[in-house]
Amino acid sequence: MDAELSTDLSTVFKNTKVKDVVMEMSKLFGIPGNKVLPLKNYDMEVSLDTGVDILALMALRQMLHSAEDLLDNAQMREAMSAMRVRGAGDVQGRRARDDETASEAI
Repeated sequence: MDAELSTDLSTVFKNTKVKDVVMEMSKLFGIPGNKVLPLKNYDMEVSLDTGVDILALMALRQMLHSAEDLLDNAQMREAMSAMRVRGAGDVQGRRARDDETASEAI
């Protein structure tokens, strides 16, 4: 780990080495760079560190937002599909009524 980051995690998003790794992972996995969030494990820590906690919570928040977006999109697709089905039924109903009206007129 970078010496600067080992003492101060608040600079993690400004660190060029971290940016390079984030961009490498972005290309490797084919996801946007802003979806790749750096974390630090508690593997060498004796006590809790607010900086480590913040990075973990930011990643968790991003995961929750992504899950929420996925569910919203699924609901929207379902609603649009239901509207198309109802719309097709309405068109068929109108055609049947128009056919009845036309036959009555004759």
